Amino acid sequence: MEFFFSPKSVAVIGASSNPFKGGNFILKNLINTFKGNIYPVNPKYKTMEGLPCYPSTQEIPGSVDAAIIFVPAREVPRAVSDCAAKNIPGVIIESAGFAEIGAEGVELQNKLLEIIQKTGIRLWGPNCMGLVDGVKGHVFSFMAPEAIKDGLIPGHVSLIVQSGMLSGGFLMDIVSNRITGINKVCSVGNKIDVDECDLIEYMEQDAQTKVIGLYLESIVDGRRFVGLCRKSSKPIVVLKGGKSASGAQAAISHTAALAGNNRIIEGALSQAGVTEAHDFKQMVDLCRCLAVHPRRPDGHGQVAILTSSGGAGIMATDFVEQYKLSLAKFGPSTIKSLEKIFPNWMPVNNPVDIWPAIEASMGKGIDVYKNALNALLSDTGVDAILLCGFAGNATVLFDMAEIAKKSSISGKPIFIWLFGLRDAAFEAQTQAREHGVPLFQELERAVECLSAVIHQKERYEFSAVKVEAASREMVPDDTLKVIKTAHGPLDEHTSKKILQAYGIPVVEEKTAKTLEECMLAAHKLDYPLVMKGILTGTVHKTEKGLVRLNITDNNVAEITFTHLMSLMNQNGFVLLQKQIEGKAEIILGMLQDPHFGPAVMMGVGGFMAEIFSQSVFAVAPMTKADALHLMERFPAKKLLEGFRNSPPVDKDKFSEFLIALGTIGFSHPQIKEIDINPVIISSSGPCAVDATIILD
Repeated sequence: MEFFFSPKSVAVIGASSNPFKGGNFILKNLINTFKGNIYPVNPKYKTMEGLPCYPSTQEIPGSVDAAIIFVPAREVPRAVSDCAAKNIPGVIIESAGFAEIGAEGVELQNKLLEIIQKTGIRLWGPNCMGLVDGVKGHVFSFMAPEAIKDGLIPGHVSLIVQSGMLSGGFLMDIVSNRITGINKVCSVGNKIDVDECDLIEYMEQDAQTKVIGLYLESIVDGRRFVGLCRKSSKPIVVLKGGKSASGAQAAISHTAALAGNNRIIEGALSQAGVTEAHDFKQMVDLCRCLAVHPRRPDGHGQVAILTSSGGAGIMATDFVEQYKLSLAKFGPSTIKSLEKIFPNWMPVNNPVDIWPAIEASMGKGIDVYKNALNALLSDTGVDAILLCGFAGNATVLFDMAEIAKKSSISGKPIFIWLFGLRDAAFEAQTQAREHGVPLFQELERAVECLSAVIHQKERYEFSAVKVEAASREMVPDDTLKVIKTAHGPLDEHTSKKILQAYGIPVVEEKTAKTLEECMLAAHKLDYPLVMKGILTGTVHKTEKGLVRLNITDNNVAEITFTHLMSLMNQNGFVLLQKQIEGKAEIILGMLQDPHFGPAVMMGVGGFMAEIFSQSVFAVAPMTKADALHLMERFPAKKLLEGFRNSPPVDKDKFSEFLIALGTIGFSHPQIKEIDINPVIISSSGPCAVDATIILD
């Protein structure tokens, strides 16, 4: 990848002398920002922008490290082949007109894939805006030179953006508003070869990158992506486009991207310790704050609010609670220190409103703000500080260098919300950026980003357990044969035999094809019972009237058996089960996702599963930490904690249940889907009372 980021020479295939064309923009950006050799390629010209212009790539003297292609899509395959023949290792294709436009473009993109396979050349794009390096100053893009005339601000935030124009928009917004420094911005477009995973790997090794932000419409290799995020030593922020059905369709027409199952993606991101963003500027704000605080600070999110406005303190308190932080309770020494500068009539509280103290101390040479800040920083019960102030107020001046120093020494994040006079606010923002102090002009965003810093997830690697070998030993040969040879949905009884082989607790049950077998089974199981008609290929038994509850005696059992067999035209068999009593029902499942592989699902069970969309996912194989985290993310987790006098679930044991479910999917990729609905939470623990396994 180094030939993309640190080339010594670059060829521009499709360079233009027309000042209004992208080929000219690319060339001018290189001339303005790149110190290496630049080779325009266009057979119509001898020179261009004061440089020799070559009729073909082959006629460039010496070696070339990278090429940028900006020619019509139909000419790109030949241009790439010429680059491969010239032994150029990497090519950025900024031309559009490929898979995003339909069948004709797909055919062109497939030709590029063939060239990659034959030559090993690395291709970036197509349908992208290339690469910008804020530290080195390189602009390998057709964005208008005027857009970045004020220069890039070097920093530690690296962005990977699937949308070409959006990456340009990010840069123009950042450059014009001067809100954060940038290391690299990578526009990857259709991701025919170089994708987000390749770039995350590179950024992980890049010393200048402290945080990685991504806008993605699709994730090419979900398992690799999650693995890289879990192993990353740097915070990663992801904004995922195409979550809605309409958004997913728009993604297809934009970059030919299949957006994927949004809930699986959300679960995978959470599992990987990624911070998820929901808007563009929010993503940049999260990135710039995590670049300043790339490690979770000590403590439990106890925040002290220092303000010169009572109203601001009230609103800040609301946001602190909304974003799952809490107000710090001050220790005795802090209270005494603040009482010394407060008027006698004013009690010390959090938020700390210092305006009355400022008024009472005017002309006395007392720096109320500084004394209050020092007192709060010294309190061991304070984990972070939110400063609320007014830009242009000469009474309270924020020395950004001093604030950054105090934050570093104390190990406590100090975030600032500042509003007021435009020029004063802009100057304060500039000083804050230069000294690494997170400053905002929106109070809610300040608290939101503080919460993201404090609630940073631990990133941990996938379990290295070899589940494949271990799991096959658990499963009887006849069951393995079914998994290998059958297709479509398995019946409930067979499905539960597979679950049971992996240690998942299932209801006690017996099968019956005759009335005699039915009565013998009923006697062994004892009443009350549940009886079900099992017919090959039938999944939704309740809708077909094949489920009967509260079978209380032999007479009812006999009548029910006869009725069920009649409904099935004397085909299939009847399943008799112990009736399990419980007040909470959970649905568990597993499905094979094309991007992430096997994913475990947890949701509200029973008939409520289709009414309340409350499911969460995690990628398998799962560790115990993954399983516990999945339970914690479950919106209806109160069902697990004891609901309406129902017993709480033993979460350690339930985690084994979830891990086993993932192990089945990971060990047997031919199992397309597992549906366990419901799992009843009873006094003796969770129990699967109905299940379906669907094979390819």
